[in-house]
Amino acid sequence: MSDNLPDLSHLQFAVLDVVGTSTISGKELRKALLAEHGLKKSGPAFYQLMARLEEAKFVEGWYEQEVIDGQIIKERNYKITASGTRALNQTKTFYRGRTAKVGWRPAFS
Repeated sequence: MSDNLPDLSHLQFAVLDVVGTSTISGKELRKALLAEHGLKKSGPAFYQLMARLEEAKFVEGWYEQEVIDGQIIKERNYKITASGTRALNQTKTFYRGRTAKVGWRPAFS
């Protein structure tokens, strides 16, 4: 077990954990972060966080367009990358090792 701290902050970890293996819209990701982790970020703060995750190559993001009631809506979608999956798994391993020492089980799988 490595004693190095994980590359991910708790917030980045939560985002990657929610994204998982699926593709998810920014709107749905924000809802899931609130429902699953009690995390609420303003729109600008959330998209700044996602931009940092994209720059780090942990997620890939793109826009999809749809027409609703005659209006064009652009929605940002995200998917975890191989680097993001590695960072997520390394972080899980790090905390599993720490919690095993004290006999506590983390909530994530």
